[in-house]
Amino acid sequence: MSERKNILFLSSSFVNIAKIFAENNPNYDVFLVIDRKFPFEIEDLDNFYPFTFNQDKVFERNREKYFDNLAVFTNEFEPDLIITNNFSKLLPASFIDFAKFRNSKMSIINIHHGDLTVNDTDGGMAYAGLNSDIKEFLSDEEIVTTFHLIEDAQMDTGEQLGFSHPTTLKELKQKSLVHKKEDILNLRLRNVILSYHERTKCLNLLKKLTQELTK
Repeated sequence: MSERKNILFLSSSFVNIAKIFAENNPNYDVFLVIDRKFPFEIEDLDNFYPFTFNQDKVFERNREKYFDNLAVFTNEFEPDLIITNNFSKLLPASFIDFAKFRNSKMSIINIHHGDLTVNDTDGGMAYAGLNSDIKEFLSDEEIVTTFHLIEDAQMDTGEQLGFSHPTTLKELKQKSLVHKKEDILNLRLRNVILSYHERTKCLNLLKKLTQELTK
């Protein structure tokens, strides 16, 4: 029997793929760290371990201390792979270096809801940064997710590992999830769309990448 692997998700949103990944992959132990307090009780699975790291005030005062604390906290889980998903903070070099020092074979990847191959008029990546899913959906009437490595403290620049199939406006209309593309500006509906997209388009590719990166 192969050794169980520990997968660590970092998120700033209650809409993330961690729990459904755990449900569909019982051979992994899945840890989720959300950087805010849960507003509700969460029922654990046998292989799913959610935690909060509510250190917003520390982050505002001292960003470096925040990530030092987060690195020590998450190191206790001995992750074989770290995944950021809807995580609003950019990992600094200190966090990346510490994680790699503790486990030199470990990868850190980001689930980025936006197509990082598309350039804007200034030559940059049109759907990089925060709220890339909103920009892409309003522009192209679809969302494509890019899976990429986090290799340094730059935003969305790591090696691209794969792309999800798109979730289109036409598809969402057919399922009565939205009526017009501007609906994604509504936070509640955006969460519905992201949740649907992650379940139907991202999950299988994430499983494949996880297997490859934790061999």
